[in-house]
Amino acid sequence: MKNLIVRKSNDLVEASYKLSTAEQRVVLFLISMIQPSDKDFREYILPIKEFVEMAGLQHKGEYGEIKEITKRLLGRVLEITTPTGLLQVAWLSSAEYQDGAGRVILNFDKKLKPYLLQLKDRFTKFGLYQVMRLKSSYSIRLYELLKQYTKIRERNFLIDEFRALMGVEKGLYKNFNDLKRNVILVAKKELAEQTDISFNFEEIKIGRRVGKIRFKIKSKILEKDQMDEAEIIREAFAPKVDSQAEPEEIKSLIGLLPEQYQNKVSITKLLKAYFDSHKFDYVMRNIIYSNDRSNALKPDTSTENGSNYRVYLAKALKDDYGLAYYEDQLVKKEAEQLKQKTFIDAEKHKQQELNRIDQERENREKARIFIASYAPETMQAYEEEAKKLMSPESLARYLRKDPIGNFEFKRRLEDIVMKHTGIRKPQPEAASESPENKPAGLEKEAAAE
Repeated sequence: MKNLIVRKSNDLVEASYKLSTAEQRVVLFLISMIQPSDKDFREYILPIKEFVEMAGLQHKGEYGEIKEITKRLLGRVLEITTPTGLLQVAWLSSAEYQDGAGRVILNFDKKLKPYLLQLKDRFTKFGLYQVMRLKSSYSIRLYELLKQYTKIRERNFLIDEFRALMGVEKGLYKNFNDLKRNVILVAKKELAEQTDISFNFEEIKIGRRVGKIRFKIKSKILEKDQMDEAEIIREAFAPKVDSQAEPEEIKSLIGLLPEQYQNKVSITKLLKAYFDSHKFDYVMRNIIYSNDRSNALKPDTSTENGSNYRVYLAKALKDDYGLAYYEDQLVKKEAEQLKQKTFIDAEKHKQQELNRIDQERENREKARIFIASYAPETMQAYEEEAKKLMSPESLARYLRKDPIGNFEFKRRLEDIVMKHTGIRKPQPEAASESPENKPAGLEKEAAAE
């Protein structure tokens, strides 16, 4: 069993569905039988005795138990968000029992092919044995969702989103403390004891209630095929990238890179990883930040220092320095002042900056919730106010539907909502971009380049 590997596309990991522990074990066992080279689904044979031992089921009446499991799976529907809409599909299309042979032949629904076959990128993989010992269906589900983000080491969920992805039925565990006790803490204990990852979590309030949860993920082992950020950055020379094969949003992000880096596989992988976990706006603002602040791109800089741009971009993406750049929220200190600080003071200052970034992120999360609830006439008025805050250049970009212009408009709209709702007091316009106004948290790093 330790040699069996589960591979699922990230879209399938993110799908909405509800399965019991036994049903999840059957599905994952079948998925582990798919080979990376398979171009089509085969008929998958489930040996009942082997599966019973692997899944820890009761031997008494196992044949009838498996029959009930597969019968339910034939009716279980999962929902997958696709580029063209919503796909509703069952896990299995058929289950054929062979009397006297002690096995059942199972077939996946053909609509699942793009999510299980020939996976080249944007997929999550793990050993089958990692989840077969988990007793809670919620533990299995949370393992998949966190395993997907092992390299990022953090994952955030709005509470309603978390309930849907975990398959928590409507009306069940309505109180967050009940959800925490029966779902999160149970999974926390099981994952720490039985799997290769563990986690801690933070409860984040939106208004008076817990509206968001942040998971901090720890990996107990480093998988052989898993490149960390440092390895990606060390790819100084990489083959050309076929940008024509990339999705439109990825193409747009690559187009924002300095020309000499647009064909680097190492940087493209870095962008894809953060695009999958944080989406377009997050990656875009950190590219723009790195383009402006990295000394590696300044005139008369030696080409030998070119790799410093990758280092700078990776750091910006990891800690979202781009947010501070756009909103000018970090405490600004001159480089000389920073040099005079002791190591302890510098670390304390860095933590303050990170806390400020977290607070800004939470404020904008609240603003987006308000925006989604406003009536059209209210939104129209706020949108007009937002346009007035934009520079002529920014407004022109927005009117011609440039991605950067759209991003700038959304930020100004959030500013307006925060002002009207009292989430945050109005902030002064961005200060000059001269060296003395750089965020102190990166001044040291910029000097090191």
